[in-house]
Amino acid sequence: MKKSFQIALGLFSFFFLVNTASVEAQAFKKGCLLLSISEGSTSANYSTTNHSANLNNLDGKSTAFYSSDLDGIRDPLFIEFGLSNRWGIGLSSGNDLFTINPTNFYSFQRAENKTITAKTSEFTFDINYHFYTRKRVDFSAYTSLGSFGVAFSGKDGDQSFNYNAKGGIARLGVKARFYFWKRLGVMGMLSTYTGTASPDGISGNTVGSNTATTIKGTAMEFGLCFRFF
Repeated sequence: MKKSFQIALGLFSFFFLVNTASVEAQAFKKGCLLLSISEGSTSANYSTTNHSANLNNLDGKSTAFYSSDLDGIRDPLFIEFGLSNRWGIGLSSGNDLFTINPTNFYSFQRAENKTITAKTSEFTFDINYHFYTRKRVDFSAYTSLGSFGVAFSGKDGDQSFNYNAKGGIARLGVKARFYFWKRLGVMGMLSTYTGTASPDGISGNTVGSNTATTIKGTAMEFGLCFRFF
């Protein structure tokens, strides 16, 4: 997926450079409001570290627990407002789901060695640049910064387990929209991201209390978009 993202980004960049004609924006313009919802997949490196200076770590640096490449499921929502015919600002919210072995990543074992589903959450502020837009087609690049979380919980018999960590995320990507009606269309997007979350200062954790989680990867998504104005 990483290679596909690089190829797509290169093609979009080339298309932008050769497109020097001044054309009135139609699919995106100043004052428009866009809403998009999509589903997709993510391929990421999921890693955990023990960042406590008190556990076999005299210099205070993080100690790696485990790292593995995993595939996950993604489900985000986007809203964007046009500041000009090229620039837009927005907010996005989304979740990723990863199936992991808790023994490897968080040093606790479930009955019958069962796996767990770790759920990420993100809420970001987005800046979008629409480098090619026509009546029905709209290509844009964007960057996002915001909050990031990783959590899971469950029970093994009478024993419960809970992990909750918070941090930040950065994302960079490209979007393509095609409007088959005046306001309704389809959207595809590719992105690369890095998010890190720590359990520091969060009460109620019964596992992984000294374990930070970092997820780096790429995502591919498809969905619907709607233009209000």
